[in-house]
Amino acid sequence: MTEPEPGSHAESHEAIHLPPPSIWPPMLALGIAFLLTGLVLNLVLLIVGVVISLTATALWLRAARREFSALPE
Repeated sequence: MTEPEPGSHAESHEAIHLPPPSIWPPMLALGIAFLLTGLVLNLVLLIVGVVISLTATALWLRAARREFSALPE
């Protein structure tokens, strides 16, 4: 068996990154649920689902890009 390097354990913990909580994944799920329900029930619910889904996707991507650009190199 090989021995771990003395400094590698502390450095590996610094590399872990967890994203902050976000409202956009549940909003996207809600939009998709409306979209699929609108396919069955009526056009208005379908359009609302599409609008919510597209908006949530765009805002989620914007938040992810901002977070990624703020990470240290």
